[in-house]
Amino acid sequence: MAVKFLQIGDTHLGAALTSLPNELAQQLREAVRTIIAEAFAAAGREDAELVLMPGDLFEQDGGDPQAQLRYIYEQAETVAPTPVVIAPGNHDSYHKASPYATIPVPGNVVLFTASDLTMVKTPVARVVGRAVQAGERSSALQWSQAPRGGDGLSVLVLHASVLGAGDGRLRRNTVVPMTQQQLQHTGYAYTAIGHYHRYQAWQRSGEELACAAYAGCPQGLGWDEPGPRGYLLGELEPAGARLTFKPADRHRWHRRTITLPPEYLADADARLIADLQAVYDELGQADLLELIVQGRWPAAQHERLMELFGEVGSQVLYARPVDWSAVDFFPPLVERGVSEAVDEFLARCEQGLAALDEEADAAERRAWQLARYLGLRMLSGQGLPTEVA
Repeated sequence: MAVKFLQIGDTHLGAALTSLPNELAQQLREAVRTIIAEAFAAAGREDAELVLMPGDLFEQDGGDPQAQLRYIYEQAETVAPTPVVIAPGNHDSYHKASPYATIPVPGNVVLFTASDLTMVKTPVARVVGRAVQAGERSSALQWSQAPRGGDGLSVLVLHASVLGAGDGRLRRNTVVPMTQQQLQHTGYAYTAIGHYHRYQAWQRSGEELACAAYAGCPQGLGWDEPGPRGYLLGELEPAGARLTFKPADRHRWHRRTITLPPEYLADADARLIADLQAVYDELGQADLLELIVQGRWPAAQHERLMELFGEVGSQVLYARPVDWSAVDFFPPLVERGVSEAVDEFLARCEQGLAALDEEADAAERRAWQLARYLGLRMLSGQGLPTEVA
């Protein structure tokens, strides 16, 4: 009979979140606590018989790590007597002065404290795990010395870097490296891994069930951690685990780039508005947005461009100021006084634009603007742009 379990880790309680204003950072920290409580409540509803927590549950250098661990323990006690297995990671590493060593461990919590793989028997499965020690980074596991799973269900729980997995900044932060091949031949029915913040699962060759998985973080904590983020509910069998990813994040991070169309096109403004709308359609009111604009635009129309982006931020909980650093605001192609031909041409274009009333067809106005742009390119010797030529 399959054993139901919950896997949640990399919660990073107490994280500083220095890229956000203080009040907003606190809101996200509270969201993580709420998600953890909801995950344990889901474990209770689903009659989970095992909870696996593979490290980085709190930030040892963050806000009040002792209080953060007490919160984890409080949630663990809500599912007692169900065993809750904790394998400390690099952010909540084990050492003699860590909260893990100084706060009493609840009766239903299995806490690994040694760097060697150690086996603990629970009512439903043999669980093998280890703790990342303070300062540990790239120590390889001694697989030959690992306890054998034996008959029945066996689970490995640890904080580690599966080479070639992960994404973002964490991929460069290697902790206890292991290969995907090793992961598929551990000798255990299933491996619950922490460290990388994106959900990833592996199967043995020819098998349907997962042999290992990162649950990822339940709430993204940076611009390189877009949603969805969550935790895993699973059913453990001797051949592996049947996994269900449960999105749980309250706030999703969005980093989007918009490329400016050639400003002389008649539908340039419409294109920009459509691109912005496509970004807005992805957003929720509780989300965070970083918008980067790139391309070329005439400096004389800088203010009009800003107006087109004026609503950015009104759709979300928080938006960084629009990043204009990749935009080339170029000066006018030709100034007056260069030649009579240029002056006469500019005057004719200005007269044509001035003759249009405020409610004139936008296409006609853009036609005059396009004629002015292309004419100045020709008069200045630059020739037609590639889009037109």
